[in-house]
Amino acid sequence: MKVLLSKGMARKYGDTIRKLGYEVIGYDEKNPNEVEDYGEDILIGDINLKNINYKNHKNLKYIFLASVGIDFLDLDYIKEKEIILSNNNGAYDDPIAEWIVYGLLQIDKEDRKNIENQNKKIWDKRSFAYNLYGKKALFMGTGTIAIAGAKRLKGFDIELNGFNTSGRKVEPFDNVYSIEELDEILPHMDYIIMCLPVTEKTHHILDKERFEKLKEGVVIVNISRGATIDENALVDAIKSGKIRGAALDVFEEEPLSESSPLWEMENVYIYPHISFSCEDLGKRQFDTAYQNLKALKNDGDFKNIVDFEKGY
Repeated sequence: MKVLLSKGMARKYGDTIRKLGYEVIGYDEKNPNEVEDYGEDILIGDINLKNINYKNHKNLKYIFLASVGIDFLDLDYIKEKEIILSNNNGAYDDPIAEWIVYGLLQIDKEDRKNIENQNKKIWDKRSFAYNLYGKKALFMGTGTIAIAGAKRLKGFDIELNGFNTSGRKVEPFDNVYSIEELDEILPHMDYIIMCLPVTEKTHHILDKERFEKLKEGVVIVNISRGATIDENALVDAIKSGKIRGAALDVFEEEPLSESSPLWEMENVYIYPHISFSCEDLGKRQFDTAYQNLKALKNDGDFKNIVDFEKGY
């Protein structure tokens, strides 16, 4: 069977794939469609797959993603063609959880001001800083990333609240609320941490009406998908002072346009979709795809197969 992946990934993982008995084909990231049909059975990649015309690949049977998100793919087409799709759910929980903590601390300890003062050699001995302890955090989503983030915040003496559709209880959250309870609890939260996939139900789940319900001085962290938040409403809420600070790793359009007002806001910290980054990225990036390549040769016990009805 033939496996197609970018030449960069092929250099990293090609020998490992060949040892399993597969033929490896690498495509040029700068010109991914120079060949109309690579004839592969299996396609491996991440968000860059949005640039490849996989609909022209007539033999394609499997897509094994190195990414957690799947919204950049044509899911209707993949479902219609009965292509088996897996994502990399769980692979980046640990590094993303650390970025959640990092984002909250940057905002509450006014990191930008500290760095600017250091660069200017200014000894500004401030006597006020925001605290994490004693606050209430709401994780929008209670999946593996949210769980990892909540575990790391537990030591800060924060009340840990989760949100999922049904209100199903999940450890280590102190409370978990359902969609019917969401609007009621939003005004009581100090931190809103977005950990949701993008589906029809979660698109703009934080919109203008819900921003108006939020507590004055709330802090937003988004490490999930930009489209879970109405970005225009977010900008307005920051300008009005409703939102005290935001740490944003994802945006509705990426790269974030230079014209976006978010760049100029002192209380906004922008990361270029890098919360997955870590020392052991290589293993995390390829692990699920590797397990599924082995499963295809053996028992067919695949990991992280996407449920098209749920959208993740």
